[in-house]
Amino acid sequence: MRKITPFHKVFLLFLAIAFFASSSAFAKGGAVSSSKNNISHPFKTPPGLEHQVDFWIKIYSEYTTSQAIIHDSRNLNIIYEVVDFSGKKISRRGKNRKLNKVKAKYRKILRKLAKTKKNTKLTVEEKRVRDLVKSGFYKASRDIRMQIGQKNRFRRGLERSGMYAKQIDKIFRAKGLPPELGVLPHVESSFHLGAYSSAGAAGIWQFTRSTGRLFMKVGYDVDERRDPILSSHAAAKLLKKNYTTLNYWPLAITAYNHGLHGMKRAQKKHGSDIVRVIKNYRSRTFGFASQNFYAEFLAALHVSQNEAKYFPGLVKKKPLPMASVKLKYYLDMKTAKKYFNMSRDEIAKANPALRPPVLNGEKRIPKGFTFQARMEKNGDLASDYKKIPASLKFARQVRSKWYTVRRGDTLSQIARRFRTRVSTLRQLNNIGRRNTIYIGRVLRLPGAGKATNRKFKHAKAKSFNYKTLGTLKYKVRRNDNLTLIAKKYKTTPRELIRLNKLRKPNSLRLGQILKVPDRVLVADAAKKASKVKSTPAIRKVAQKVEAKTKKTTLPKQAPVSKDKSPSRLDDSSDFKVILASANSKGYTLNTDRPAFYPVSFSSKSKKNSKMGVIRVDFDETLSHYAEWASLSVRKILKANKLKRGKFIAYNKKIRVPLNRVDPEKFEERRQEYHKGIQEDFFNNYQVSKLVVRNVEKGETLWEICNDQYFIPFWLLNGYNPGKNIQALKVGEPLIIPIIVPVQSKDS
Repeated sequence: MRKITPFHKVFLLFLAIAFFASSSAFAKGGAVSSSKNNISHPFKTPPGLEHQVDFWIKIYSEYTTSQAIIHDSRNLNIIYEVVDFSGKKISRRGKNRKLNKVKAKYRKILRKLAKTKKNTKLTVEEKRVRDLVKSGFYKASRDIRMQIGQKNRFRRGLERSGMYAKQIDKIFRAKGLPPELGVLPHVESSFHLGAYSSAGAAGIWQFTRSTGRLFMKVGYDVDERRDPILSSHAAAKLLKKNYTTLNYWPLAITAYNHGLHGMKRAQKKHGSDIVRVIKNYRSRTFGFASQNFYAEFLAALHVSQNEAKYFPGLVKKKPLPMASVKLKYYLDMKTAKKYFNMSRDEIAKANPALRPPVLNGEKRIPKGFTFQARMEKNGDLASDYKKIPASLKFARQVRSKWYTVRRGDTLSQIARRFRTRVSTLRQLNNIGRRNTIYIGRVLRLPGAGKATNRKFKHAKAKSFNYKTLGTLKYKVRRNDNLTLIAKKYKTTPRELIRLNKLRKPNSLRLGQILKVPDRVLVADAAKKASKVKSTPAIRKVAQKVEAKTKKTTLPKQAPVSKDKSPSRLDDSSDFKVILASANSKGYTLNTDRPAFYPVSFSSKSKKNSKMGVIRVDFDETLSHYAEWASLSVRKILKANKLKRGKFIAYNKKIRVPLNRVDPEKFEERRQEYHKGIQEDFFNNYQVSKLVVRNVEKGETLWEICNDQYFIPFWLLNGYNPGKNIQALKVGEPLIIPIIVPVQSKDS
């Protein structure tokens, strides 16, 4: 028998430690890798999380979207009632009224139970609730929540998942990750490509813009969050980063919803036990969704692995063979349709990352983009791409032209200012018949900013020689803009821009001195010119233009609609009524300040450098400014004497060096960013009504937007122009837009 040396003892001890470590990792939910392609153990439900997982299994497999479950938000084992709307034609508002009554009923019962003594007589319903809750009745009255069933959505998600499941499985295995993670889109979006949340998360993996930009291209022309395969690569990177940091899958998966930094804090305080973290971790953003995210994942995994049991007869869609070619130049949409022999809808379905501006022909398909087509439709894209003439391949993208709506603007005024038509602006910006716009809204302008119909060229204002006629000095007053000033002096905004050599015509300063034409001399010259060139045809066109202009003005006195409210807001009648209501209560809402600040210039700039000064808007970060200015974040930090990781508050002034990018290009990129957010939101949500309520004690902006009404900060800010919503005062009136999803098959 061979003698056991000290070396053998050390080696055996090392093997024992490795064995117990791997066993511990498995017990904690970690995946043990035996090769490059990970072979994972199944995720198991931790003790103490059984009720949550069972609840979500029922949501995914028993209750449909026509059923609302009234339950306790902390103890999911307590279900008070299931309200069934199946087969009933009830409006959304009617359903909400019914559900509010049911919740109020149980709230009343629980508060009565909190005050009653043991010998007090109770009704049958009150006894049922008492036996269900057992204790802590008053606290339970504050924890009543409603959850809509998901059975039919989950089934459709399983059907759609067949198109991408194999590729997602391959992506996760290549990264050494458990393939079970591929069921997360069932929790996030039911594998619906067009899924979009009110918080701005998009695609099957529901990436927000800020997180998506870390792994994908998220811009105005292309948004890779919408591509199921590109976003799956990004999701794999994010989940791997979470697991590498936390080393525990339940926390890593929860971090996908709550954020990595938040889960690091939770782990530091309460350890790696997910049940302990859910029970004890307190954070403003660690609410019901984050607390239940891992339980939802386990439930979705269970249902998908037992799909035949829960959804008999399920037929999954098969993946579509795709052909692709990487574009070396920018391409117009017309060119792509012609040479690839595809319609707009076919291009949109095959290339979900392309945003509406590209699909509508306003922007070009960017270079570097991997263009796809169904194999059966076009199997040889590379050869078709070579057939495109060099004259139809471009080195640059089409530049965007924007205008940010300010107080006092109407659509007809903006159309006249940029020499276009109201109908053109409506079509470019998806504006309804009421021509409703709101302060701070970013409007897209026609390519050249000129009239789109030849017959309108005669209706343009006549240009005069002001050196011959003479000029006056005009001091800019409060609420002035070029359109109003031009109207006073019988001229056009363009002539004022030329006369004063204005670089930033939309940024007039209070007290600024402008040259304006002498109205008397100009009127005489115009009269003489009209006698020579005016014709019946021209007068007829002018009358039509004037008639259309009058139609764009909203009625001054109109009651607030009970059923329908504007989905976009400016100086609409509804808004005026609400403002009047607030003012009648003794409050004054200041609406003088625009919601969006353009770039201004620092007077302390060096001779050979340009230092732009901007005010921080919602959803903007230092990395955005660095990207738009083609700089590093370090240079932005240095210009503002800030430390890395420093929070920048809304409305704070930030200095941005504009040596590499001209101010117009910086503004274009910035406007495209905000325009993209607005377009995505209004394509998926509409404002159903407006309410005015006072700010309550202890309320924060985050709670109002994320816990109570689920609306983005910029939307609330747009409906409260001039108000600093970051510094709300108790009792201050706030206009709240109540949003609802735009109806679709998967809404």
